[in-house]
Amino acid sequence: MSTTPPPPPQPGDDPPPIETFTHYDQANDAYHCSYGPLRHARTIWDPERELQVRLDETSNQVIGFSIPNFTEWHTTHADAEGFFDVDLPSYWPGDPGPA
Repeated sequence: MSTTPPPPPQPGDDPPPIETFTHYDQANDAYHCSYGPLRHARTIWDPERELQVRLDETSNQVIGFSIPNFTEWHTTHADAEGFFDVDLPSYWPGDPGPA
């Protein structure tokens, strides 16, 4: 094991990967995904994707999402093998409206 710290990022370097945490709440049939550590957020409904998007309270950075009624949502949105993709922007465009 090396004790030498990694070199600092240089201009043009890719940002480090963000750890993603997911959890399926079986009792409430809800799927949750968080990008990075959990933190306070405002939640908005995204009718296009049929899910709740969590935004940083000040920057509108997308920091996660939740899918209520996941079993029904999965039936509609997953492929034949059961995989699904949620394509969200890094930042929510415009005013997200009331929390």
